[in-house]
Amino acid sequence: MADEKIEEVTEEVAETENFEQQLKEANDKYIYLAAEYDNYRKRTAKEKETMYSSGVADTLEALLTFIDDFERAVAAPCTDEAYKKGIDMVSAKLADFMAKQGIEEIDTSGEFDPEVHNAVLHEEDESLPENSISAVLAKGYKVRGKVVRCAMVKVAN
Repeated sequence: MADEKIEEVTEEVAETENFEQQLKEANDKYIYLAAEYDNYRKRTAKEKETMYSSGVADTLEALLTFIDDFERAVAAPCTDEAYKKGIDMVSAKLADFMAKQGIEEIDTSGEFDPEVHNAVLHEEDESLPENSISAVLAKGYKVRGKVVRCAMVKVAN
């Protein structure tokens, strides 16, 4: 009888250890699955953001010639005040729309930066500091930090 009890206790201990091992394995699988899901969630969020930025950049790139022409029209002299006011209103709405989409102009004040500027002309002018931008020939744009088009500039010295 004592041997039977010892055998029962031994079997129960073995079963308990088996259940504990199964529980540990299930817990490890759960932790692994939770980590995999978290990585998946982060990866898809990053891919979604990248696709959105790429879509905005592609659209902007297609519209750049129209934007350049419109900015030339805004800068052109006009004697009709009502027409000029209307063009200025459209220009303000375009600037607001671009800002909401994360589109920003590349800064062209100051020194030439080959990462964001494209030097298409060079001039010697002793009144300007070396490597400074003396004229902007075409504006450059970024979308959320990604350069869509470098600014075409004239560089002095």
